Amino acid sequence: MSTGTTLAPLPINGPKRKVPRYKLAIPLNLTVLRAGVPDSLRGRTLEIGEGGMGVVVASQLLLGESVRVEFLLPHMNTPVRATAVVRYRHAMCFGLQFLRLPDEQQSIIRYWTRREAEVQLAAPGLESSSTNAALAEHEEAAQSASQELKESAFAGQGFRIPRLPLLVICILGLALSLAWWRWQQGWQELEGPIPSKASESVKPQMQVPADVMRQHLRHEVSPRYPENAQRAGVQGMVVLDAVVSEAGAVTQVKATSGPDSLAEAAIDAVRWWRYDPYVVNGQPVAVQTTIAVNFQLSN
Repeated sequence: MSTGTTLAPLPINGPKRKVPRYKLAIPLNLTVLRAGVPDSLRGRTLEIGEGGMGVVVASQLLLGESVRVEFLLPHMNTPVRATAVVRYRHAMCFGLQFLRLPDEQQSIIRYWTRREAEVQLAAPGLESSSTNAALAEHEEAAQSASQELKESAFAGQGFRIPRLPLLVICILGLALSLAWWRWQQGWQELEGPIPSKASESVKPQMQVPADVMRQHLRHEVSPRYPENAQRAGVQGMVVLDAVVSEAGAVTQVKATSGPDSLAEAAIDAVRWWRYDPYVVNGQPVAVQTTIAVNFQLSN
């Protein structure tokens, strides 16, 4: 395969979500473009569903930023590789929404989540019992601490029971409740519509030939050949119509010709391309150009 260019937290009892999610803690690899250069980050997952996932990353991600994720679900042999957008951020926790998820990758996630749903249905009340047990344990610990404070006070001596430990417990409980509410609210935003600001388009000021823009290309990502297209023996050239912003990022791209089964892979790769800004009269401008991506099966 070769590439080229051509001229041509809500309360716990809040409303249920439409897309269920399941707790999951596994290693995760992320790739983020920083200053036009891919930056590889490591993290772990918190929760996952068919629409997105919660992750913890040892770095800061920006709202609306596109990332590429790769992870291996338990009991599965094929890793999931997907493009996602950062929709929620709190401390080092981030909510990601999947974008342009290939069919085979979506099938893997759907199979795993439905399998987890069946496991939970096979043991009804397990999650509720676990939550009640945790609450009971927390209440028992609070009662024990209160009893110890009472026993430590001298009866009949007029000494007051120290209030500082109780105040600390109340503050910690309030902080945990607030964190839970913000996390639940973030998942609501994750499963909601994409904000209008993220969908704003850049208007190109001029059309630039493909061979001219090729000279400005500084970072190129080769597309992954779709497995279903490989099995079907599909190959050929996909021609894309793209808009490059003043900063050199590909902000809009659509296929104008070529096999449909290869178009999505070409678009997904070209979105990660970066160009040196196209300058007119000393000022960088947004331009429109064409990009051709060639998919060729090896002999």
